[in-house]
Amino acid sequence: MRYKGIAVLIGIVLLGGCADNTPYVNPFDRYYANLAPEPVNTAPITEETQQACHKFAADLLQQLDTPGENLFFSPFSLMVVLGMTLNGAQGETHRQMVQALGYAPDQFDEKAFNQQMYSLLNILKTTGDGVQLHRANGMWVDQSVEPNAEFLRTVLSYYDLQVFAADFVNNSRQAASQINRWVSEQTDSMIDHLFEPDDIHSLTAITLVNALYFDAKWQHPFPPEDTHSAPFYLEDGRETRVQMMTHKKLELPYLQGDGFQAVALPYRFATGTDEPQFSFYLFLPDEGRTVGWLREQWTAENWRKWHKAFANTQLELQMPRFKMEHLCDLRDALIAVGMESAFDPQAADFGRMTTNQERMWIDKAFQRSLVELDEQGTRVIVVDVLMHARSSRARPRLKIVVDRPFLFAIVHEQTGIVLFLGIVREP
Repeated sequence: MRYKGIAVLIGIVLLGGCADNTPYVNPFDRYYANLAPEPVNTAPITEETQQACHKFAADLLQQLDTPGENLFFSPFSLMVVLGMTLNGAQGETHRQMVQALGYAPDQFDEKAFNQQMYSLLNILKTTGDGVQLHRANGMWVDQSVEPNAEFLRTVLSYYDLQVFAADFVNNSRQAASQINRWVSEQTDSMIDHLFEPDDIHSLTAITLVNALYFDAKWQHPFPPEDTHSAPFYLEDGRETRVQMMTHKKLELPYLQGDGFQAVALPYRFATGTDEPQFSFYLFLPDEGRTVGWLREQWTAENWRKWHKAFANTQLELQMPRFKMEHLCDLRDALIAVGMESAFDPQAADFGRMTTNQERMWIDKAFQRSLVELDEQGTRVIVVDVLMHARSSRARPRLKIVVDRPFLFAIVHEQTGIVLFLGIVREP
């Protein structure tokens, strides 16, 4: 048996920019044009799915945080790209991936899982009213590889996947350029260079990419004239200056926790509604506690409990502008949450992905992200890539000054599912 690799590129997040409007010509249309997608209906998001998403996000947060550094990633974007890959796995590789995604392997229903992912992706498909959330999935297949028709039909049906031909073996430079062009189009030109030619090699068989673009305006924008220079106290005792945005009087969902306080800033409501679809949750540890301690408290159970406990409160809020670009190497984190087999050339089993008699494994998994928060709102872009290589109640008004490291989450309110998670240690 010949060994080839699998490369997994899992995440990119970017904010703002202008798109190249030149349409991309898909050279792989002829391959799957006759594969009719299965008819798929949306379904209510189950408690099981919500809990799995909460657990997956919490597990990744614990593994990806590095003391002294900023962090930003999208657990949801990663779940989508791993969900696509799961449909090509089997045996122990499949079991480990299911468990890592927060599900019980013995009770797992893959078709129901795919329907839940399809339903979530449809719920999150939104634009206008000051909130844009765009997502896209792409797969590049080396010309020497024949994808399994059933695998293709599944990911086309449930994940709205676009499939492209590539020549990884003989022309890695052109393949990298093709993927970079697609990524640029999906991220409104905010990320225009994802791959270097050296990132792709002769063992690369399949590359899966998920792009997620989020651009939202606050329901209550910060008055620019109240933004001022203020100190921000770092964990090592140093002090830096930041541009501190200020709301002098505002009613927002607020939580006084055990050792921390938190506030939720809603993004603009959709027309005809009186509740937000998405909100920015900011968690500030009490003085004397670190954001690392606060991160340890973030479990699936605690997040579920906290999310239900916020109550509208009159307050003054001061928080810094910030812009962050982050690159996460996800390999070690995914192995730590139980996906050892998928990264092992000797043990990985992605036999349902292609018809080729070649062993495939995940060679690379990473996520690049960018977030920018200011007086008007938040812009985020995330791109996930997997590369497969062959072988309310009234309270007294209070004042919250975010002048030290904090944790934040961007959340879909209806389900409580966390789209983005981050830690700001130095704005």
